[in-house]
Amino acid sequence: MITLFYTHLGVAYLSLALLLLRGVLSAKQVDWRAYKILKIAPHIVDTVLLVSGIGLFVLVGYGIEAWLIAKLFFLIMYIFYGVKAFSKTRGFSLKHFILAVVSFVMIMLVATTK
Repeated sequence: MITLFYTHLGVAYLSLALLLLRGVLSAKQVDWRAYKILKIAPHIVDTVLLVSGIGLFVLVGYGIEAWLIAKLFFLIMYIFYGVKAFSKTRGFSLKHFILAVVSFVMIMLVATTK
């Protein structure tokens, strides 16, 4: 279980790093979608993050607790704002990118201060 925890923790930071990298490149008007690794890696990393989180939830046997509900709320906000920030049709939205980053940081704060 400790390996699963550290996997979850590590991919959380990797996910944040990939988000920030794509945001910086978008703000500089660099087409990060031209780099296959930047198109694929976030999906793989976020999938591992979600699966490891579900695994921890099941193994530890958490019930429905307030901090988990808050984490799920900010996860939904992160996904929503991330999709808006990196929309192919509308172009990059700095406002939505910042809101995605704030949502992600809130997920991390809720997880570490539960």
